[in-house]
Amino acid sequence: MRNQLRSARLAVLGTAVATVSLIGATAGVSGLAATAGAARAPHARAHKAGGSVSVWGEWSTTEQASFLAAVKPFEQSTGITVNYSSKGSNMDTAVEAAVAGGKPPDVAFVPDPGTLDTLASQGKLTPLAPVLGPLVKNYGPAWTKLASYHNKLYGVWYKAANKNTVWYNPALFKEAGISSTPTTWQQLLTDSATLQAAGVTPVSLCTDIGWPVADLWQNLYLKSAGAANYNALAAHKIPWTNPTVTRAFDLLGQLVGHPSYLLGGTQGSLANKYPNCVDKVFPKPGTMPQAAMVIEADFVVSEITGNSANYTAGTTGKGGKACTANPSQTPCYDFFPFPAPAGSAKNASALQGAGDVGMILNDTPQARAFLKYMATAKPAEIWARRGGLTSPNKTVPLSAYPDPVTRADAKELVDASGFVFSLDDLQGSWEPQLWQDMLNFVKTPTKANIASIERTMQSQANTAFAKAGKK
Repeated sequence: MRNQLRSARLAVLGTAVATVSLIGATAGVSGLAATAGAARAPHARAHKAGGSVSVWGEWSTTEQASFLAAVKPFEQSTGITVNYSSKGSNMDTAVEAAVAGGKPPDVAFVPDPGTLDTLASQGKLTPLAPVLGPLVKNYGPAWTKLASYHNKLYGVWYKAANKNTVWYNPALFKEAGISSTPTTWQQLLTDSATLQAAGVTPVSLCTDIGWPVADLWQNLYLKSAGAANYNALAAHKIPWTNPTVTRAFDLLGQLVGHPSYLLGGTQGSLANKYPNCVDKVFPKPGTMPQAAMVIEADFVVSEITGNSANYTAGTTGKGGKACTANPSQTPCYDFFPFPAPAGSAKNASALQGAGDVGMILNDTPQARAFLKYMATAKPAEIWARRGGLTSPNKTVPLSAYPDPVTRADAKELVDASGFVFSLDDLQGSWEPQLWQDMLNFVKTPTKANIASIERTMQSQANTAFAKAGKK
């Protein structure tokens, strides 16, 4: 996810503009002028840059199709072929191994700034400020800082995730008599009790290999302890045995300590993989929802809308009809911001997010041209209109998002003043251990287990940061 572009690219863009102008002019001219224009057009096309750029990312299936659609205009205007390869959830490991082996892709999109920092510290990346020029201003200070190492820009953020979201089935809330969404953590628990009393399981808890639970815990930590403590914990400046950590585990225990609030109870939750956990709330036609809420980032929208074109964003079904629980009729989906605990109102607007940052590993003209294109609004607009993408690029118009729900989601992400990056993604080598620790808490959410888990996490963090030379 990183760097590189220049005057060679400007020449390409100039050629593309000339080609378009020629075609437009030729359309309204006859005879000799049209013949001359037609003769000049192939000449202009011959000056396209051509060549190819190898790109790695974690996007597959539907997301891969959307990415390829987003880069199609770049290929058409420059003549550069984008050779994309999906590495799935092993993206970071794949890139670092490729760099170590001397055969990295030209451009890589990694899902955390930690990999960017590591590769930049090794001198493997191209500084981007000279390449991007004024496009650098397309991103807010928080995003620019996350794409920089020692105050030098090395990355371009493309696809972002707003993790400050709780997705709910409006029809099930209505069935339970809940007329408004919760604004505090305690209200969410109260609504869970109301849903349960109405015969609706409140939450389909995503657990997978632990990362969704980490996302949930990190939201609770951010909302209860604030952004300053969050960033300090992420940087290993305060210990995992700190009282603020204990407070977040206590809050999480208020939910997972009620197995009846969770679809399948504790054991069922521990087997709830992503995206199956989403399907339990927003199923395909032919099945009915089994729970009312799923707590995860805005990327769940791709799964929801992929399950059926019947789903409508918001609290009104297609054609203005009432939302139905039955996905074969007029089902709906919506979200509310992750609620802060009572007494933590000052942290209510703090937002946890994540994203994919592009960086250049092989400094070629094609790689520079490609990453410069990715810093514009165009590729984000294309994917956003297809659904399933939120962009941190400030120049992407809200009108690019297909409905009021995704527009609200995008605005929240771009406007966030207290933005923090997903903490587990900043932990380096011990991230998988952190995920397992979170699952261990879900399995036994007791105060005694909290103390044991915190000591384990502190030991794991000490070892990992010492090995990385960070502390």
